[in-house]
Amino acid sequence: VGAQHVTPSLETSPCDLLVTGALGQLGRTIMAQAEALGLRAVGVDVDEMPLDDRHGIQELVARVSPAFVMHCGAITNVDGCEAHPLQAYRINGLATAWVAQAASAAGAGMAYVSTDFVFDGASVGTPYPVDAAVNPLSVYGASKRIGEEAVLAHGRDDFYVVRTSWVYGPGGKNFPRAILNLARAGQPLKVVTDQVGRPTMTHDLAEALLDVQRIKPPGGIYHAANEGQCSWHQFAVDTLAAAGLNDVAVGEQTAADLNLPAARPAWSVLDTSKLASVRGKGLPDYHDALLRHVPLDEAAQSAQAEGRSSAGGASSGELRGKQY
Repeated sequence: VGAQHVTPSLETSPCDLLVTGALGQLGRTIMAQAEALGLRAVGVDVDEMPLDDRHGIQELVARVSPAFVMHCGAITNVDGCEAHPLQAYRINGLATAWVAQAASAAGAGMAYVSTDFVFDGASVGTPYPVDAAVNPLSVYGASKRIGEEAVLAHGRDDFYVVRTSWVYGPGGKNFPRAILNLARAGQPLKVVTDQVGRPTMTHDLAEALLDVQRIKPPGGIYHAANEGQCSWHQFAVDTLAAAGLNDVAVGEQTAADLNLPAARPAWSVLDTSKLASVRGKGLPDYHDALLRHVPLDEAAQSAQAEGRSSAGGASSGELRGKQY
């Protein structure tokens, strides 16, 4: 019983859970929580299961023989996807189809972690329900939508698309840490005011995903995000408050001021009521999540600085780093 990271020579037997992208901020958290629950979990990342290798995916899933696959592996650098669309479509779209095929062949359930970026942001004021029309504005969003379609096409009652938004968590690159580092260095802060969504902490998202795996609700699309909503600017202000830095000023700017390669939805608040109904509870409010995140992330930074943690090495390659 417990969690392990696969090596090519590892002899494996049927397990409860296979986690892809296990070195990412969400994958690491799912692995830790799965171990705490007593699940036999196997984690893989690019070294063990490159997502551009269809045969390798099929072979590894068959060898591990999981009861459930948590597919977190993805290219999440939004502007990087815009610059490298073929790679984005291959990893986020086509590889997800390969993972779904392998899971189905193994008789495993599957949850595919997707994104609010499948929406165009035009539904201002109304949270997006799970059946809302999709219209991605970016290569990233479009590539993730292809992955969604590949999973849903199986029509299996144990296949899930779980969309989330604005993900951050202790260890590795995250938005609150970036804000706090700038503030503590005395650097001026300027953050976007005209994009509104739901920040989501990895710890709460991982718990929700593992609940899906445990409860096995009807297959299909679910939305998972911390309760509440804010702009990136307000999220920065709230982050500073959570760290006791209320006196630091945060300047305002618009998304257009940044002139980034990829368009982001101006409104991507997800309606999470379907998943909350299944679980009997929603995810905690994002303010609560921030208060838990800040000390955990500071501890993770200290551990990294002392060489006791590999969390800082979670990303390899310019396209794998989380970007907001």
